[in-house]
Amino acid sequence: MNRSLILVLGTAVLIASACKTKNGSSDTVTDEPEMAHGQYNIEEQTVTVSVLKRRSFNKQLICNGKLEAGNKVTMQFAVQGTVAEINVRDGQAVQKGQILASLDKSQPARLLEQARLSFDKAELSLADRLPDYGYTLKDTASIPADRKRNIYISSGFADALISLENAKRNFEECDLRAPFNGKIASVRARVHEPASQVCTLIDDSWYLVRFNVLETEYGYVRTGQRILVSPFVDSSIELEGTILSINPTVDQNGQIAVTARVPGNDAVMDGMNVRITIENRVDGQLVVPKSAVVIRDNMEVLFRYVDGRSLWTYVNVIMSNSTEHVVEANRDRGASLNVGDLIITSGNLNLGNDAPVALDYSSSQLE
Repeated sequence: MNRSLILVLGTAVLIASACKTKNGSSDTVTDEPEMAHGQYNIEEQTVTVSVLKRRSFNKQLICNGKLEAGNKVTMQFAVQGTVAEINVRDGQAVQKGQILASLDKSQPARLLEQARLSFDKAELSLADRLPDYGYTLKDTASIPADRKRNIYISSGFADALISLENAKRNFEECDLRAPFNGKIASVRARVHEPASQVCTLIDDSWYLVRFNVLETEYGYVRTGQRILVSPFVDSSIELEGTILSINPTVDQNGQIAVTARVPGNDAVMDGMNVRITIENRVDGQLVVPKSAVVIRDNMEVLFRYVDGRSLWTYVNVIMSNSTEHVVEANRDRGASLNVGDLIITSGNLNLGNDAPVALDYSSSQLE
């Protein structure tokens, strides 16, 4: 075979191969646009379904807020002196009346003893003066109030009594006691230093939570309403609380201040940032799990189960909460939804229109 014939045949083979690739091979690149209801999965997909019903929907309003201890007080001595003892540390739980810290009592003890001596002296003087008015110490309870006051003042007994009471109070106030049950925070005092702020006492048995709602959301909140509070650090913790008050003023940012009360919990603390969920029940809605709605063609879609196949249905999501959507059929796309439809709730991520599907009866909600 001469070289010219071989060259002609080789060229023909190359041309034929190129034509085949263009018209039918798996490497062909087509310019045809994908159909709106493109097949995402042509193999039979196992799915779960639930029956579409009209029922109540918990519309949720989500806000951010901050916890404040229900009762919080700065503990400091009411009298001057030098700190002798500090009996608490940060985070320690204390009981009402427990001694948190003490001052050096040597000087107050001497002043108390001096006041007692002065009182005893004044009492003797009073006993000497009472017969001049026709009374004895045993008769003091029956002396008219005005006359008794004059006798006590003139004998010096009144001054001595007040001095003794003040000395007792000053001595007792050398011990700083907890006014309520709570936890210690921010211990600042030091032994041998002058008395100052000792610590902060926090009542962590309950908290106030303060947050803001937008002016447009005012209709969704009311006093006495139930709320759920979760710390940002652990959303699995939920504290159930109640709205106490709503400020009847809109601030310069178009927000309204709301205050609620929640019970204490070891997982939260004063000043913690929290998420507040306010729920309002809306009756008679078509409610589906969030997993039922997917995005196709940049639009919201769900799939209905009809005779073993998936039926692509455009919808509009009207309301949402953390787990569910309220939907309606997208009439502009010719879609329809009816009570009793079987809605595919799982196995739909890669599902296409009119795809064969197998029903997982064990995990479906058919009632």
